Amino acid sequence: MTLHELLSQSNKYNLPLVMKELTIGKGESIYTPGSSTYYMYEIASGAVKLGSYGNQQQKVTYDVLSHPDTFGNLRYLNGQFFEFADSLMPTKLRAYQLDFFKRVIVEDPVISEWFNKTTVARWCVAETRLFKVRALSRVENLRSIVEELNQTVTDAKGRIRNILNELSMQDLGDLTGMTRQTVSTLLQQINKEKEAI
Repeated sequence: MTLHELLSQSNKYNLPLVMKELTIGKGESIYTPGSSTYYMYEIASGAVKLGSYGNQQQKVTYDVLSHPDTFGNLRYLNGQFFEFADSLMPTKLRAYQLDFFKRVIVEDPVISEWFNKTTVARWCVAETRLFKVRALSRVENLRSIVEELNQTVTDAKGRIRNILNELSMQDLGDLTGMTRQTVSTLLQQINKEKEAI
């Protein structure tokens, strides 16, 4: 179940007091590194990319999320949280007040279990991607990320979109540890192999 479903089925919470819904346009920033975020976000529809900045202040994407993922800064890292969040398409978010979110994941056993499971699942995805960068060939690594992100979602306007089509070559390069030029070359190779089958 999603966080919203779990909270809604309980009579303990007055959600309109602790949550608001936002619609973010394609390519818009949800938050930037160093900005004060007073919310944790749940994706109701659409998709978001998360990342940080490299040495030359270029954006580096390290995760792509869609419904029903959650993201944001819990402020447990003493200023080490340096993340941006941008929408990949028109995206509807549920923004939970940070104090409420931090309290409920500790005090409510059902929400605590949900939080633990979703956090471990995200760790698993991140660790698996890192393993693939180190252990697979470049072509196998790219095939894997293409397969993972080649999924459709409904955006905030009710349109069906493919997440993979919303990502740039640079995004795919960031996620696979390659340059965008290498990604472009390898994608051409993968597509030729598909056509030959």
